[in-house]
Amino acid sequence: MGYSAKAIANYFLDHYGDMKTSPKISPLKLQKLVYISHGWSLAILDEELVDDEYAEAWQYGPVFPSLYYEFKEFGRSPINRNATDLRLSDFEYVTPKVEVSDEKSYALLNRIWEVYGEYTSVQLSNMTHKDGTPWRQARNEAKGMRNFHIDNEIIKNYYTELANG
Repeated sequence: MGYSAKAIANYFLDHYGDMKTSPKISPLKLQKLVYISHGWSLAILDEELVDDEYAEAWQYGPVFPSLYYEFKEFGRSPINRNATDLRLSDFEYVTPKVEVSDEKSYALLNRIWEVYGEYTSVQLSNMTHKDGTPWRQARNEAKGMRNFHIDNEIIKNYYTELANG
């Protein structure tokens, strides 16, 4: 089952953003957690976790644009609120969430936090920038074009190789 990038971001913010023993979640760290979660979902579950937009190969790493614009005000500071969407049918703001009944996604996201939650935003960023990563491949293919999207098949292949290695 796919979600918006904001729903996945809110999962991490709701479950790990306020814990006193957890590292605080900055916009950069959140971007990387959502991106890595999406990659592992493609590889392990063969499903898009984020289905409302593509990750883009920005100059400084993979970015989900909706998350960038939602949280850019925080800069390097911890995020202290959830992402929201404007529901046009009634002009009301809603907070996108992962369905509580979606046990597969919950299990995946919990595992992502167990493995990657302890890393800093810079460490996570370095992981996504290595040679051979989908971001690096897309940047090379983009030849200077801005906001080039990272193909899900490339992301899936990369994380499948990680899983098998």
